[in-house]
Amino acid sequence: MSLSGRTRDEIQALVARFPERRSALLPALKVAQREQGWLPPETIAETADVVGVPHSAALEIAEFYTMLHTEPGPTTRVVVCAQLPCALRGAEQLIRELRSELHDRDTIEVERTSECFGACHRAPMARVDDLYYENLDGEGRKALIAELTRG
Repeated sequence: MSLSGRTRDEIQALVARFPERRSALLPALKVAQREQGWLPPETIAETADVVGVPHSAALEIAEFYTMLHTEPGPTTRVVVCAQLPCALRGAEQLIRELRSELHDRDTIEVERTSECFGACHRAPMARVDDLYYENLDGEGRKALIAELTRG
């Protein structure tokens, strides 16, 4: 499936904002993934062409970053930071609650990551697709679960 004209235009606008074309590659791949749900090889190559970099550069980025998916998967991915600050503030409990509340939804995957999301002072936190949620204790946790169960 090729990228839509709107997505190609969005990627070209990104390229224009960066002094080096390669700097636009990560956000461009995120835009392509948002449209298609994942990054098949053809989409990675097409994105590289739009950005104006070698296909190998795009493939390296796509395979390196955990927020980019080179395999099809669930519609929604919830990734919980499990680094020490998040762990001390209840990351494992958050993972258990999310899995318990969302266990019957095969369109949502909950996983833990060792990748720090960089907001330790607002731990625990999670990334839902491309959106970050912080302070996921108490009411924040309940609000996230309610949002995910509503779809």
